[in-house]
Amino acid sequence: MAKIQHKRENALEKAWYIVKPFLVYTVVKTVAILGLALLLPTIPIAGLDIWVENHSQLLSTTVNGVAALIGVTVVLREFIKEMSTVGEIDIDSSVMKQLFNCIQNGVNNCKNKAFSLAAVASLGISAALALNIFIELLSISTEKYENVEAIQYSVPLWLGLILYGLVSPIAEEIIFRGITYNRMKRFFKVLPCVLVTSLLFGGFHANLPQFLYGTCMGVLMTLVYEWTEIFAAPLLLHMVANMFVFVLSFVEIEIESWATGGVFAVIAAAMVIYLYRKNREE
Repeated sequence: MAKIQHKRENALEKAWYIVKPFLVYTVVKTVAILGLALLLPTIPIAGLDIWVENHSQLLSTTVNGVAALIGVTVVLREFIKEMSTVGEIDIDSSVMKQLFNCIQNGVNNCKNKAFSLAAVASLGISAALALNIFIELLSISTEKYENVEAIQYSVPLWLGLILYGLVSPIAEEIIFRGITYNRMKRFFKVLPCVLVTSLLFGGFHANLPQFLYGTCMGVLMTLVYEWTEIFAAPLLLHMVANMFVFVLSFVEIEIESWATGGVFAVIAAAMVIYLYRKNREE
């Protein structure tokens, strides 16, 4: 017999329903990080302890990526349920088939919105560059952020593209846009949902520069999800933004000026206007 879920009427029930997947993901990811950190030094391979000591930053980013995948796997069923509410999957099929159908339908939807997704990609690159330039020029930094930045940019290009261009966006978009935002919309209007999920996304990064950057990018990712109505849109924006900024860190080029930041901000604004009007027309 199917389980009957009673209606969530009070604020506490609604809040728990909304934030539970995020909390579960955070706890599982943290436990996975600690578990992997304790497990790796015990592997009986000659010289492993020395290698770990000499590659601590590389190992830290890799462990964080693996832990993110473990965490998001635990809440994957919740994500699939949310996708079913917008008609992207068949809830009567198995979990793996549901996930496959979700991806397949997402690809088909992308074919119908190629121009919108091109605008989303342009928005991701221009907004990421503008925000990074402005944050750098305003000298908004903390010791914690500098430590995080040193670790993030210590990995080789190929690994960074996998971790920051694929793993991180997939995990975070499933949590923040795929689950949290969709659940909030069942109880509240779009604007507060956009703001709250974006603030939560920014706060998840736990330092001031990334909080400001993450919150602003979170607003854009949530808006493009709302306007295009396909999960691929915020995922694409997140991916291209992360990849482009990471790749740029390997290139010795000076672009940090108010004029350059302003140009990228104008491009981003133009993409936002285009996507908003496109949504209104449809």
